[in-house]
Amino acid sequence: MITSSNDRPVSLAPGSVVKGKWNKARYQIERLLGEGANGKVYLVRHGGVSYALKIGFDTVDLQSEVNMLKTLSRLPGSFSRYLFDVDDLAAGSVRDGKEYPFYVMRYVQGEQLGDFVRRQGADWIGLIGAGLLRKLRELHRHGFVFGDLKLDNILVGAYGAVELIDFGGVTPKGSAVKQFTEVNDRGYWGAGGRSADEAYDLFAYAIVLMQLLGKSKERFFKQPILPQNRSPEWLQEEVAADPAFGVYAPFVRKALAGGYASSEEAYRDWRTIVHAGMMPKRKKESGSFWLKAGFIASVALFALALCAYWPYG
Repeated sequence: MITSSNDRPVSLAPGSVVKGKWNKARYQIERLLGEGANGKVYLVRHGGVSYALKIGFDTVDLQSEVNMLKTLSRLPGSFSRYLFDVDDLAAGSVRDGKEYPFYVMRYVQGEQLGDFVRRQGADWIGLIGAGLLRKLRELHRHGFVFGDLKLDNILVGAYGAVELIDFGGVTPKGSAVKQFTEVNDRGYWGAGGRSADEAYDLFAYAIVLMQLLGKSKERFFKQPILPQNRSPEWLQEEVAADPAFGVYAPFVRKALAGGYASSEEAYRDWRTIVHAGMMPKRKKESGSFWLKAGFIASVALFALALCAYWPYG
């Protein structure tokens, strides 16, 4: 039960131990993982296992998120048993003596999608994109829309494995999207409403691809966008005029236009693009035998990763 004050949580120092008021579980704080609009997330240890502990800024808001996570945790698939504990911090766990609501969830190890692509290169987008569409498809099959799909909420782990984090925006289909980020929001661009449907998530997916691939990403996605530029036509023109999108351009344009009836259809289209032999291209090197051998080896390794992690269903 969450019964705490609505004050913003204090910072928890690494090495400190906090205790749940009701369930009595103890968690050792390792470090701050991130801070968003509705809470702080810490990496913690409990029973020798790492978890992510989120302290809420607002009781009602956090309870809504907890309720959604409880629902998802009971469903079969990759979201099963995502939620581990829900409680209040016991008085004395923090210096001000107040009780703060928190929940503990499975810790997803990885790095944010944008950081991963900057470090590893756009060669991985085919594989990562498939994994992300599979996550969305699974959520959609259960009757929900992710809602707040953005770079910050997508983690990439070993071999390009994808995980979604921050489920505060997850919304039942047909309801109004309850949490979103403006630049990834269909309504912000005048491309449709904020009703939770599969096309809403796919529009945000297309914006994520623009942020990863487009040459204009620095200029248009890290600065305020003038109202007169917020139109679906403007987005379409940006993609059409930018060769950096390569083989993904038709997919991005179709998703921006709401052309996919479902994430299942989008996933099949994405697989067709990648399986058609559209492997990420590398710059030609000199005629050195070892450079050519290295290139062949790297392609082979990528193909092995693709075979090992490419979903068949």
